[in-house]
Amino acid sequence: MKRLLGGFLAVWGIMCLGVSHSFAGQVDILLQKLVDKGILTAGEASQVRTETEEEAKVEAAQGKTPGVPDWVRNIKLKGDFRLRYQYKHDKADNDVTSDTHIGRVRVRVGLEGKVNDKLMAGVGLATNSGGDPRSTNITFGDKNGGYSTKMEVRLDYAYAKYLPFSWLTLEGGKMPLGDVLWEPTDLIWDTDITPEGGIFGLEQNLGPRATVFLKTGPLFGTADTSSNSDPVMLYLVQPGVKYKFNDNVSVKGTFSLYNWTNVKGKAYPTDSWYKSSNTKNGSAWAYDYRVVSPAIEATIKEPFKAVGWKVESLKLFGEYVNNAAISDKNTGYALGFQFGHEKVQKWGDWQFKYIYAMLEKDAVLDTTPDSDRYSGKTGMRSHEGALTFGLAKNTFLGIDVYRSWNIAGTSRKAPETLVQVDWNLKF
Repeated sequence: MKRLLGGFLAVWGIMCLGVSHSFAGQVDILLQKLVDKGILTAGEASQVRTETEEEAKVEAAQGKTPGVPDWVRNIKLKGDFRLRYQYKHDKADNDVTSDTHIGRVRVRVGLEGKVNDKLMAGVGLATNSGGDPRSTNITFGDKNGGYSTKMEVRLDYAYAKYLPFSWLTLEGGKMPLGDVLWEPTDLIWDTDITPEGGIFGLEQNLGPRATVFLKTGPLFGTADTSSNSDPVMLYLVQPGVKYKFNDNVSVKGTFSLYNWTNVKGKAYPTDSWYKSSNTKNGSAWAYDYRVVSPAIEATIKEPFKAVGWKVESLKLFGEYVNNAAISDKNTGYALGFQFGHEKVQKWGDWQFKYIYAMLEKDAVLDTTPDSDRYSGKTGMRSHEGALTFGLAKNTFLGIDVYRSWNIAGTSRKAPETLVQVDWNLKF
C-alpha cells in the first residue's frame, strides 16, 4: 500500500511538472527521494519515469497540456500589429493640389474559445479612431488630439457560433466579415467592417469535387431610435458553389442579393469618417439599395510550370454589382488577378495583386466600400497594385498603390494617388 501510494504521488508530480527539460532535474530529485525513503525501488522509479514520460508525450501530441483545464486548452489567442507610412496626392475640382504624409499604427487582438463540441464564441479588440467602422488605424499626431495623446481601443467583434450539424452554422453578434459573406474583392465591403446581426449558413459536399453553400440573415445598419423611424436593415442572401476540376484548378462563385431597406429618406451619418457620395435629397438618402452581385474566382496552382517559372498560385477574379432599385448610375464591377505564393509566411514568400474597380454613384450604399479606394466613395474608377514580401516567419512588408478618379459627372476628374507602405507582424 505504501509503495502504491508513493507511485501515485510520483506519477501525479511528474504529470504536473510535465516532461520538459527544464523540469527533468526536479523529477529526478522527486523519484530519488522516494527511493531513499524505501517507498520505491530503483527499478520501480525508473519504470514510473518511463511510463509517465510516454503518456505525457502522447497527450502533448494530442494538443493536451498536463495540469491545464480543458477550457484553457480550447482558447486560442491571435493578433497582429501593423505600422504604416501613407502618402496621398490629390487634386480637387478647383485644381487645388494637396500632398499629405502620415504615420499610422494598427493593433488587433482576438480570443476564440470552444464552449463544447458544437458551440464556440469569439471576441476581439482593435485600435480605432472616432468609431470608424471601416478602419482600425490610429493616426500619429491625430488632429483631434496630437502630442502623443492616448488613443482608443474598441470592441472589434463579439459573436457566438452554434454548429448543430457538420453542414449547418448559426452565428450571431458582431461578426468577422468572412463569417458573414464571401467576396473576391473589396469592391462592396471594406474588410475592416464587422457586421452586426445574425447569419444562417449551410455547406454541403456534392461528391468529391463540388460543394454548395448558402449564407443568409438580417444585419443591422442603424438602431430603431424612435417609434416612427424603422432601422436601416440589410437582408443578405448569398448562395454559392465551389468546384475542383483537378488537383491544380478550382473555381468558386456566388450570386448575392443585398437588400438594404429603410434607407430612402433616412438622414445620412454626420460622423467624420463618412464620405458622402450617393445621391441625396437634402440631408437624407434619395434611394433604397437592392444590389445583385455575381462574383467568381478561379485558382490555378503552379500555373507557369510548363515554362519553368516557379509560381505557386494564380488567382483570377471578378465581381459585378447592380442596384435594381433604380435605373441610372447603378452599376459597378471589379476585375483582377493575384499571383505568387498562396500565403506569405516566411522570408522570400511574395504575392502581387492587381484590381481595376469602377462604381457608379448609386451602385451600392456608400457606407461599405473599401475606405482606401478613393476614400470609400462611389462614383469612381480606380487601379490598385499591391506587393507583399515575407521578411521572416510571421512578418512581412506590404506596398499598396491606388490611382483613382471621379466619374460622378463633376467638371473635373479630381485624381487621387494613395501609397501605403506597411510592416506587419502576426501572432
